[in-house]
Amino acid sequence: MINRLIATVAVEKTFFNFDSDYDYYVPEELKSAVSIGTRVKVPFGKGNVLRYGIVVKLFEAINGGLKEISSVSSKTPVLSDEMVALALWLKERCFCTTYECLKQMLPRGIDKVGDKSTRMIRLLYENEESLPKLTPKQKAVVNLLFDVDAASVHEVCEFCSVGEGVVKNLVKYGVCEIYDKEIYRMPYNVYKESRYKTEIELSEQQGSAYAMYSEMLENGGGTGLLYGVTGSGKTQVYLKLIDKVISMGKDVIVMVPEIALTPQMLSIFHKRYGKAVAVFHSGLSLGERNDEYKRADRGEASIVIGTRSAVFAPLHNLGLVIMDEEQEHTYKSERTPRYHAKQVANFRCKYNKALLLLTSATPSVESYTAALNGRYKLCELTERYGDAKLPQVITVDMKAEAKENKSPVSNTLKELIQQNLDNHKQTILLINRRGFNTFIACNSCGHVITCPNCSISLTYHSNNNRLMCHYCGYSKPLDHICPECGENSVRYSGYGTQRIEDALKFLFPTARVLRMDADTTSRKFSHQKLFDAFSNGEYDILIGTQMVAKGLDFPNVTLVGVVNADNSLYDENYTAQEKSFDLITQVVGRSGRRDASGKAVIQTVNPLNQIIEYAGNQDYKSFYETEIALRKALAYPPFCDIYSAFFTGENENTVSMCAKAFFDALVELNNGEYQGEKLIVLGPSPAKISKISNNYRYRLAVKCKNSKTIRKMFNEILKRISKMKEYKDISVSLDLNPYDLI
Repeated sequence: MINRLIATVAVEKTFFNFDSDYDYYVPEELKSAVSIGTRVKVPFGKGNVLRYGIVVKLFEAINGGLKEISSVSSKTPVLSDEMVALALWLKERCFCTTYECLKQMLPRGIDKVGDKSTRMIRLLYENEESLPKLTPKQKAVVNLLFDVDAASVHEVCEFCSVGEGVVKNLVKYGVCEIYDKEIYRMPYNVYKESRYKTEIELSEQQGSAYAMYSEMLENGGGTGLLYGVTGSGKTQVYLKLIDKVISMGKDVIVMVPEIALTPQMLSIFHKRYGKAVAVFHSGLSLGERNDEYKRADRGEASIVIGTRSAVFAPLHNLGLVIMDEEQEHTYKSERTPRYHAKQVANFRCKYNKALLLLTSATPSVESYTAALNGRYKLCELTERYGDAKLPQVITVDMKAEAKENKSPVSNTLKELIQQNLDNHKQTILLINRRGFNTFIACNSCGHVITCPNCSISLTYHSNNNRLMCHYCGYSKPLDHICPECGENSVRYSGYGTQRIEDALKFLFPTARVLRMDADTTSRKFSHQKLFDAFSNGEYDILIGTQMVAKGLDFPNVTLVGVVNADNSLYDENYTAQEKSFDLITQVVGRSGRRDASGKAVIQTVNPLNQIIEYAGNQDYKSFYETEIALRKALAYPPFCDIYSAFFTGENENTVSMCAKAFFDALVELNNGEYQGEKLIVLGPSPAKISKISNNYRYRLAVKCKNSKTIRKMFNEILKRISKMKEYKDISVSLDLNPYDLI
């Protein structure tokens, strides 16, 4: 026997407990087409069913009895060595198959979406003298093509006022030829790149930050944390850094936490960098995603802007990754593979010796701790750009307010909104709940109307007069008759964005009110259209959920109101205080940019709460000191890691037993082979929302120090559970440091 080329292939639709990558012979005729990262079709299983796979390793060996690769997918881009290495790294940390990690790096629907092309026409003659005799119409077409070299058939017919028959005859006589040209589906109208980029002027603080991170760029990269108060000009710093990276011939990834932030960011970037910018986010069509991926892969775009998935952009010479609002929970994937974009970005930056720059006005507790400990290079911007002042903050006690005013809008906020309207200024109101009311309950017996499929109350939506579940999508018409006691006593409780909208329209009949939540932004590019309309002065008041709180800059906004500051403050998650502080601080910072002074009103039932006080004062340092002391006392990140195991299934008893089996296996291994590992186990117990879409949910949390040994132990437990037939219908997942332990 002789040595043959063998490919190790990660095959789709394999199970985690049987996951191993499979070896195949590479046929002689495919050798030139197969490399690491190539997508192939292979025969799999006893029936030799053809499945997709991706090559992760190539080697030569004598190995009898292997099957051969059937074909190579020609339309699928080849993943680079870097992305294959990243997938193998992710697999070990996310408890999933290699193929699931690799699939994350390819655009969705790659096999179903074809290239978009247009029919082009060009001359086959180099000079007019050698042309055959032509009709006047044919001559008009030929003269045009001598001027422009090539054009689309449609353009030629339009410009020369001829039918396609004229073009076909020119092809028939060998004067011209028709060919297909691939064209890109551009998701946004791209501005022309400025011939001369505006010079960015930096303040002294901004200049110091730029100098520090510029030096890191030149010396092998690393991780930096740019902490600056809202309006301090963090964007100017990283735009100047991007200019430097581009001048070095390298590529850039800029991540934003919400699709809502993309249009405003894109407007800045398109004006400065033109078609060098590609966009990655879930709001694009499949065709647009594929084309933006190709532009990045082919080097036609050197800057990629997008949400979490942008971290996988196929750039081949990465120099800088910017993670804007790095503390946001949206950077953590809640689907397999359950990765955090920060960790992926860190891997890519180390691989490419690039700079990872984290930016925020409210850094995560973990990141700020890492910066104080010297793991990240910290730079602080304590002053607003251009001497703009922080807003005056007014806290309103809603318990006292409720004695005289039953409206969700306090008298103080009402007066300030009216002043803004009189002065032709704009207002933003934040409420962390969409819908009309938070829940519907019976005033007679207290029965709360809940979803039949989930253990959660229904929310009333006034636009269609229906009760809706925000978890499974169940809805039903509003009925004031209580299903429990039969009384006509079902009434609203609490309030959502729709109710605030109705209240404002009643209080200010002439005001132009814009509502932004998941209900009004479901259509493609709806975020962009609504923000553009508000920015252009078409509306006076913007009401929204957290999508209006972050990173947006509206110069005419001089008043911000936080309608229900307490909403997330008392959640059962260890991140509850951090989330609340972040949200309030960020939205307060939207008020009073540039030369306009601003005001912020925080409505709360607990005005003495420390977190609300810190947020109102934009006092991150005091918040951090309070929070880090609490985290240390209770052994929460960054002082330990938390693995959260989730168990989901239709039979509650079986779900409970599966969670208990996981716990028993954990205890057994920790008393045996993994005796040296220190663990604190919480649970198993029903999740906070114990049922969603008729599936019961149990959870178990383990506080420990994340390590290779710990991951090996969890891998062993997951594989053991997955082989137990009695739990074959139970979904078990494991997540590292989730934002919500519910």
